[in-house]
Amino acid sequence: MMRAAMAAGIVVALSGHARGTGTTKHPPPRSTASAPTPAPPPARPTPPLPMLPRVGRVRVEAARDRVVIVEDVQLPRGDWQSGGLDLYVAFGSPGTPIAIDARIMVPSPGGLDSHPEEAGDPVALEHATRRTPGAQALLGKPQMAGVVAHVKEAQLRRAYAVGDGALLRVRTLLMAPAADATGARDVVVRLGVSAGQPLTVGRIQVGSLEAEPWITRAEATLCGPEAAAAPLLTVAIAGKPPGPTAAKAPPIATIAPELAVRHSSDDLCIRWWGLP
Repeated sequence: MMRAAMAAGIVVALSGHARGTGTTKHPPPRSTASAPTPAPPPARPTPPLPMLPRVGRVRVEAARDRVVIVEDVQLPRGDWQSGGLDLYVAFGSPGTPIAIDARIMVPSPGGLDSHPEEAGDPVALEHATRRTPGAQALLGKPQMAGVVAHVKEAQLRRAYAVGDGALLRVRTLLMAPAADATGARDVVVRLGVSAGQPLTVGRIQVGSLEAEPWITRAEATLCGPEAAAAPLLTVAIAGKPPGPTAAKAPPIATIAPELAVRHSSDDLCIRWWGLP
């Protein structure tokens, strides 16, 4: 009897629910679409450098199987008061370097080179496929692969305590490029832009890494989409050129690098010829 009464109660409840509503309502299905991801906040623009850098010297030291490119970038005190600098340096050509390092130097009294005995203070480098947010472009284009040089405040303070300038020396080791039909080998050295203005270039040198001098001739020019008619730049060959080959070469009119008209898209192309 008790079971019959419980069953009758359940039937009455269901029939009453049916009479009141006619259909059984179900809650609306939940949307499976996820909420839209909020857009990231816009990146803060990188502040301009507190100084106007200058490429004081570019030096190519070549052997038959390897090449070292040295760029001395002068960093005058300018408006610098405090803080470190994250400087982006793009790789040159022909290809990714075997090794790269950077050091902060104290410039010589003339401001072009460091003291000969100066070993420099190593700068931490961070490899990147392109300029990272917060880093300030120094050499090369921001979309090129390169490294971020993290110059510490203490390193700048030590350099500026001696004078009003610091020198960032970047050294890149590359495999030697193959010689062309004329026997010439060449590299592309990245130049820079600051506040929309191309950095000036002081001196260009080519020297030998071999036990004896083997470079017979060298030349340099600005290269890029806007540098089609760029004149040859003056290049100094370090050491005495070997043999009479260089003496027979006809003189070529050149222009001092600091007097050449540069475009922001220009790089520096350096070629050299050597003994077999």
